[in-house]
Amino acid sequence: MKKNQCSKHFPKPYQESTTVDTRGFAIYRRSHNTLFVQKGGIHMDSRWVVPYNMYLLKKFQAHINVEWCNKTTFIKYLFKYVTKGADCSKAYLESVKKGQPAPYDAQTTTINEVKEYLDCRYICEQDACWRILGYDIHRHYPAVERMPVHLPNENFVTFSARTKMDKLVSADFLRRTMLT
Repeated sequence: MKKNQCSKHFPKPYQESTTVDTRGFAIYRRSHNTLFVQKGGIHMDSRWVVPYNMYLLKKFQAHINVEWCNKTTFIKYLFKYVTKGADCSKAYLESVKKGQPAPYDAQTTTINEVKEYLDCRYICEQDACWRILGYDIHRHYPAVERMPVHLPNENFVTFSARTKMDKLVSADFLRRTMLT
């Protein structure tokens, strides 16, 4: 409610049948009957009902506004919204204000600018709960796998403390890596 008016233009007018207006928007059927619900001193009848799908309501046990989408701009917005990814921000660490010097790289004798910036990802409470409960947040298809890049004969080898070194070094599978 904004200034005692609904920002979504409710209550909608009564309508005998579902039609499409001149701008291409659907005007849904709203029957004029005596049924109403009283909430906060306001009589709410069919003009206050948000379009819904009973199957989706029962399946997801949540409110889902179902309306006819006919404009390409809306469809683009929906796909952009669904695939936008996590909320991110760039943070600049200003250690100079606290009297600390900027991170210095002794090998290159320059200020390490990479260490001065952080990529920060905001995780809302719903994402955090899903991660804690161990649910998948997203999937890639086909699966994307990071290749272990290495110089020739310098690949990573993982072994247990009980492994015999002479057998490990002579093993043929160590020469075959994802990269080679």
